Amino acid sequence: MKEKNKLILLWFILIFIPLFTLRLFQDEMLYLNMSRKALQFEFLPRSSLVFILTSPLMVLKNVDFRVFLPRIATSLITLLDLILIYNIAKMYYGKKAGFLSSLMFLFSFVALRYGARYTLEPWGTFFALLAVYYLDTKPMYSAVSMGLAFWAREQWVVVYPFYLILAKIKKDHRTFIRILLVSSVVVALNFLFIFYVSEFYGGIHRASVVSYPSKTLSSYISFIPSLLRDWMEFVIAFPLTTIGFIYTLIKDRKNPEFWVIIPSVLVLNGLPGFILNGPFERYTFGPLALMSIFSGYGITQLYNDLRSKIKLLDILTVEKWVALFLIAQFIFFNVAVLKLSDIGAKGIQDYGYWHDREVFKILEENANPNEFFVGTPHPALLGFKNWKWADRNIQKAIELNPDWLITFESWVNFRENPHEIDELEIYSIGPYLVIHAKEKGAIKKYVVSSDLKLWKFRK
Repeated sequence: MKEKNKLILLWFILIFIPLFTLRLFQDEMLYLNMSRKALQFEFLPRSSLVFILTSPLMVLKNVDFRVFLPRIATSLITLLDLILIYNIAKMYYGKKAGFLSSLMFLFSFVALRYGARYTLEPWGTFFALLAVYYLDTKPMYSAVSMGLAFWAREQWVVVYPFYLILAKIKKDHRTFIRILLVSSVVVALNFLFIFYVSEFYGGIHRASVVSYPSKTLSSYISFIPSLLRDWMEFVIAFPLTTIGFIYTLIKDRKNPEFWVIIPSVLVLNGLPGFILNGPFERYTFGPLALMSIFSGYGITQLYNDLRSKIKLLDILTVEKWVALFLIAQFIFFNVAVLKLSDIGAKGIQDYGYWHDREVFKILEENANPNEFFVGTPHPALLGFKNWKWADRNIQKAIELNPDWLITFESWVNFRENPHEIDELEIYSIGPYLVIHAKEKGAIKKYVVSSDLKLWKFRK
């Protein structure tokens, strides 16, 4: 079986089939709501290309279709990411390196967890990879693609100047000027769009989010220990990719593509989501994809260099060693998530869409459109207008005196025995807890936030 066919088959098994069972993540629900709002020309002042592209899928009334169709689109984009990684690595280092690079990315924690969920990272990554892939053969396509990467996900604008350096190195002066002009127009148009939405259009009001306290300089400085921990966890999360990338950097340090790849990795240091949550969140998807281009070659070279010193390596080919390691890694991380997740996530991919469907059913059958909802964005997907997303800011959400609180069971406690509180209706659905106040003020009176943590090893 050809390498690409193997990748497509593995993608179908690991990414496409599970998408119908994956539990909804809170950010995913927010993005789905933004896509729905795009149909009404309502936007946040941010890159919105993905929301615009998927907005026609949101016209359907059935909430399951409005979840699954954007997921299918995202999973197909993830497949294109895999194929581009393969093609770029193959272009530089051959089929074996291309296959190993794509395989390591496919089995990575973030690809498995977010490759089929409706998030922006696979889309931005697709355009960034396309920009790298087309730079040699179709520079104008490359220029547009780099600009569209910013249209899809904001973090790629930081990489854009380094893309121009790469273009300057690889292309003649005339072609570089054309790349500069075309790409800068695409980038500038997105800045104008964001400015227009922010200053003149209005967009979606931020009142739909329960705000956190503002950050001070000292609070940002305090992130330094978190960053050190994040990068240690990064090596644990993606060992083969990290080792392969570093070894390629040593062996092929003059490859100009590093001008794009290294900045895409370093930009993680400025992303609050990475700083607070670590490498297992979706923010590493794009940088890891670009690192993976070089990881297959690095692992192959390392294997060849060690074979003469470690005879045990000759038992299997490098492909089989990598496959065994990835299978072991897959099992290890699934067990780790089951043990360490504070909300009881079901493995790396966190299955449980049937729980979301039950939450939708309860709200559809029991909630009044005039009531006030806080917690997860489930009400938004059903079209309820009066809601606020709390994320982990549960206590502040409770103080808003809502009629409904939808959250995770591990995130709240009760002042009294919940079974003896007549003023509350409490539904326990998998990891979720749906609480309805029969009397106004009952949630504020009886419910309190628990001591929230991220991963248990971050306590």
